[in-house]
Amino acid sequence: MTQPVREAALRPAAAEFYPFLPARMWTAAAHLTELVARYRGICAEPPDRANRVLSDAHFSFRGGRDRKTGSGQTHR
Repeated sequence: MTQPVREAALRPAAAEFYPFLPARMWTAAAHLTELVARYRGICAEPPDRANRVLSDAHFSFRGGRDRKTGSGQTHR
């Protein structure tokens, strides 16, 4: 069974940190990771929990697999 694409949306409170992203717009998390990594000038691969590009404090997530629990449930 195919997992739905993991999506992320910038939280409005964090919009000042990412002036190039619209707040509240759901987008593939992988695509946002690439954009944010490029903006910061870092390599976006391979993502690990200690060095995540998309912060839980700045982004909401839905769909796909939650890396914390390994479940397919929506995170936040």
